[in-house]
Amino acid sequence: MENIKHSLMVGEGVNIVGNISVQGAVHVYGNLDGEVISQEIFIGESGKVNGEIKVGSADIRGEVTNSIHVKETLIVRSTGKISGTITYQSLEIEHGGIIDGKIEKNSHVKVVALPQAEDSKSA
Repeated sequence: MENIKHSLMVGEGVNIVGNISVQGAVHVYGNLDGEVISQEIFIGESGKVNGEIKVGSADIRGEVTNSIHVKETLIVRSTGKISGTITYQSLEIEHGGIIDGKIEKNSHVKVVALPQAEDSKSA
């Protein structure tokens, strides 16, 4: 692991029920049932998350059920499986990766109302 400061690891064989909010990364190799909010999430092949995930980036090798909202890049590896609502900015899916559900690309486009041009009056 790179920098583990402000990070959480759920080891293989560990079951957590509850919501998690972490400034750094969450690494899941066990089972997590609840909401996850973090900068990054890494779900290993043995990892399973059932709940809403809100992250900056995600690397999925295990399973996600419910919804995942990714501000930047979502990578679904060949062993990864996501079921539910998926929101992303950039998406990579390896051969064998599975996505099943509603998929939406983040749209950060601002709509600006322009003033309407006045009708020109003839004199």
